[in-house]
Amino acid sequence: MDMQAEINWIHQEIDKVKDPSFVEKLKHLLQSVNSTTVDSDTAYNLDIENALEDIKKGNFHSEDEAKEIAKKWGRK
Repeated sequence: MDMQAEINWIHQEIDKVKDPSFVEKLKHLLQSVNSTTVDSDTAYNLDIENALEDIKKGNFHSEDEAKEIAKKWGRK
């Protein structure tokens, strides 16, 4: 595996992202990479709280919409 090529691909894909919710989730993921278990537990619980708030606000996708979004995540 060419690590630099993988990183370059990730950079290119991130540049295409326009969904603020996805950016926030990606940010939390990157922050959790080097965090302790306690921090990870806190971040996990915060993610759940944020997700529940999004659901209450109607910010969610139907199963069909989620499948269409997931199809776009594949490599081209």
